[in-house]
Amino acid sequence: MTIEFILIILYTMIVFWLFSFIFVFRNKISCMAGMMIAMIVGMVLGLSAGMFLAMFYPDHFFEITVVSILIGAITGTIAGFPISIMAVLDGFLSGAMGGMMGAMLGIMVSQETINQTLNVIVVISGGVLFILFLMIQSEINIKEKGWKNFFFVKRLPLFLVIILAFYFTHLFSYSEKHEEIDHSIHSNSHWEE
Repeated sequence: MTIEFILIILYTMIVFWLFSFIFVFRNKISCMAGMMIAMIVGMVLGLSAGMFLAMFYPDHFFEITVVSILIGAITGTIAGFPISIMAVLDGFLSGAMGGMMGAMLGIMVSQETINQTLNVIVVISGGVLFILFLMIQSEINIKEKGWKNFFFVKRLPLFLVIILAFYFTHLFSYSEKHEEIDHSIHSNSHWEE
């Protein structure tokens, strides 16, 4: 297994964990807390997706921006769906804005600092999602037994998954697979005609 595949599995687990928590305890989450949850999830996932996609595919800026806006808006909508329509709107709009900002930030990152930027974004995203998990736990009173106790009451399992994600992100190194395009050639060709 490659490091990229391991990272995709770990981050999918973190997002699935958070969405499962929201869906299982949707009746105990207030409307205001649901709005906050949807906004944070949409913004963080849109920002991360936009940044990663723009750094790996810099030649397709328009397509990456649209895809990252959709990723942020859809994840924010899913996070707000079990709570209320207001949470859906907040999640949709903040996710779209996060995706747009992530794509712009990913394009502006230079090739020399791309690995450091990946590490910073991963630490911020994982940290914010874990803090959100802790805030939701403190918002509701959980008295569950069995599998719900292990996955949603105890904090150690999710914390260990996030630490593993940080570790594998640190091992991952982005290497430029294609040369940068010299855009000055394209702009000068119009004047030579």
